[in-house]
Amino acid sequence: MKRILGAVALLLVLAGCAGAPAPAEQAQAPAAAAFPVTVQHSLGSTTIPQQPTRVFTLGPSDADVVLALGVTPVGIHSRYGFERGVGPWAEDKLGTATPTVTTGRVLPLETIAAAKPDLIINVASGGDKDEYDTLSRIAPTIALPVGAQPYAPKWQDATRLIAQALGKPAEGDKLVTDTETYLNGVAAANPTFHGKTATYLDVMAGEVYVGGNQATVVTTLKELGFTDTPYVAALPPTDTQTPLSAELLPQIDSDILVIYGFGANQTDTLASNAGLANLGAVKADHAYFMPDLALSSPSVLSIPYGVDAMLPFLKTATG
Repeated sequence: MKRILGAVALLLVLAGCAGAPAPAEQAQAPAAAAFPVTVQHSLGSTTIPQQPTRVFTLGPSDADVVLALGVTPVGIHSRYGFERGVGPWAEDKLGTATPTVTTGRVLPLETIAAAKPDLIINVASGGDKDEYDTLSRIAPTIALPVGAQPYAPKWQDATRLIAQALGKPAEGDKLVTDTETYLNGVAAANPTFHGKTATYLDVMAGEVYVGGNQATVVTTLKELGFTDTPYVAALPPTDTQTPLSAELLPQIDSDILVIYGFGANQTDTLASNAGLANLGAVKADHAYFMPDLALSSPSVLSIPYGVDAMLPFLKTATG
């Protein structure tokens, strides 16, 4: 099924680090790449003629990466409806800056153009060609990485692509390395995670959607040592989120469940679906109800924030 997760995530706009040091703070600032720079993405190639100074970000995690690289966007389209454009994991990097912030399911093209961007970053996107062509008439535009699933690029690929477009490839590599080192350290320090099954679910208005084996939350869990249930492992990579009927719910029961209720609390989320409440992991208190969207579009800033918040639960549930 074609990326329901992206559509559901967009509904968030309508419905509403501790532990590891921030990677960007550790990095030295190597010399920027010489411009012009040409980058490859899923919709072709884009040439950036000179060092960008007015960057407008559109993808859910794109602003995180730009900020981690030491660049403050002139505008941020917040698909998750964050008041300042970014989640709490990135607010320190944003500081006192006041970029133009837009929200909504439809990109505000006039507002984007009015900001006079010299680079538009739409990396964590659906890879829509018509949208890309329209944005490219405003400014050079970077789209979904080559080979990425719509709305679900690997955070490593997104980081490196954005860093290349900003003329900071070495800094991008270091952000990736530092974040992978953090994840590897958490996995090594918690051998009880290894081999345990984990399933990610979105639950909205009683409907259950299972995260596929390439969904962003799922891939982060696997980097910590968890593995898919056979049902999820068998899903095509393109099915990053799939609706799940009541009779199929037992097939995704696992050692731990990670659940996002789209603003509903744990009690209301479970009350909305009797089958969900009857799963073994839920009955054993092995279900984690995500308090925020830190891992829904993971970035080098949100991963340590989100994983650190989840660690006490993971240790207890697998101990």
